Amino acid sequence: MVATSFHDVSSNAASVVMIRSSIHTESEKEYGEVRLYPTRMRFVTGVARAYEDDFPPELSHLVKETDFDIAINQINNTMQDYWPCFLCIFCGYGCCPCTLGLSLFCPNFCIRDAEQYVRALITRINKRLCFERAGIEWQLERSCGKSWIQITYPLASKKPPLVRTLVSTSMHW
Repeated sequence: MVATSFHDVSSNAASVVMIRSSIHTESEKEYGEVRLYPTRMRFVTGVARAYEDDFPPELSHLVKETDFDIAINQINNTMQDYWPCFLCIFCGYGCCPCTLGLSLFCPNFCIRDAEQYVRALITRINKRLCFERAGIEWQLERSCGKSWIQITYPLASKKPPLVRTLVSTSMHW
């Protein structure tokens, strides 16, 4: 399941962009947002072992589905590669009441590394030509025991209609 919301991105009002001989500030640009939610086990910090890999239809006019699949599969594979083993997770949660939560530090070290490697991977994904040209930005967001992959993309620009001026080349009297 893919959830979508729209918002205006606030930025420095000093930067100006020229579009069809009219002036717009960067803060007037509209961006869409797609969130890919966790599909597998989450740790207490909110980081998940894998995220949704369904191609969002909102991105179909900006990027190829194969480019999206490659990127999300790399993210999910990196999370799974660095995710702690079952024994580490089981001992961390199982001993939690006796150790007052200190046993969660062991799996947390692995999960923190996984998150760090995924953030580095997302930085490289954002620099790929297919995403950079389209203005698509990937982020790993985390908040209060939840996490998701957020993909921000520019909405179709609303261009003002071109005004045609008809000039008569010859006059008949």
